[in-house]
Amino acid sequence: MTEPSTPTRRRFLRATGTAALAAAFAGCSDATESLRQPTTTERGTDRRAVVGEVVADDRLAMVVRGTRRTDSLGEFSDAGEGNEFVVARLAVRNESDGYVDFSGGWQTRVADSEDYVYDASYERTDHPLGSGTLAPGEVMRGDTVYEVPADATGLVLQFDFAAFDLFRFDRVRVDLDSEASPIADLEQSLRVAVYEPGDRTTYGGLSVAVRGVRRETALGQFAEATPGTEYVIPDVAVTNDTSEAVTVSTLLQMALKTGTGLAYTQDLEGSAALDRGFAEGSPVGPGETRRGELAYLVDADHERLYWAFDFYDATDPQKAFWALSP
Repeated sequence: MTEPSTPTRRRFLRATGTAALAAAFAGCSDATESLRQPTTTERGTDRRAVVGEVVADDRLAMVVRGTRRTDSLGEFSDAGEGNEFVVARLAVRNESDGYVDFSGGWQTRVADSEDYVYDASYERTDHPLGSGTLAPGEVMRGDTVYEVPADATGLVLQFDFAAFDLFRFDRVRVDLDSEASPIADLEQSLRVAVYEPGDRTTYGGLSVAVRGVRRETALGQFAEATPGTEYVIPDVAVTNDTSEAVTVSTLLQMALKTGTGLAYTQDLEGSAALDRGFAEGSPVGPGETRRGELAYLVDADHERLYWAFDFYDATDPQKAFWALSP
């Protein structure tokens, strides 16, 4: 029989070696639902859960909020012949008192009843589950996409809590065909300083401020928000107080986040239409302040929005958040 095209198919092997690349991840919470009885392995636990059930470890908590199967994710995102996409909406929260790295693409995968495993696809929805550093109490929410044969059955989502740890194995296998009632969720409660527009914070010789924020439905002839959306435009300033030039990335270090954990990167068309956009074509020199606006196209019904800046320090992670008025 001809194998379906496109998805990466591999036999599932019980964890006996280095886990897949990703950031170590876990957590526990008073809101955690009752966990299913774990199966103890030689190096840790292989737990079972269902959609809507919170599972936690000593650093992060996670829940699969829902799933759907579709053969298309848009005009140019069709599954291969005989295949379909499985889309899982996840919420992940840092329950620890320190920063935790997380990668939705590396730490999750889907397995079927025949023990084939499918890695996360490069296809995306409007709200992909991101990767990066989570601050204490921060939630990351979004979709992971997997391409599987249309006749695949018994699908489970595998989530590795300790992807980089050679001495610890901790995985949850979420049955995508079963649901808890009610569906549990994870609320964000940041346990770091949250600033207001006009405030500035400094870390590692780099000072960052949000000077103000405005909202628009149009930014010129070619940048108009669709119904139900709007442009949220923070005016930001970055000052380099070090003796060396510093490169700042609007994609890797800056994001607009909702109070529920959905993240938005800047809208390129909207930012290009700004008269005073934030320029990142060259490094910020010693003693220089770089100021400019960024346009984010977001749904207009969010109760709470934050602008987040990741200082991108691998040895001592640090993020700053500014609360933007709804």
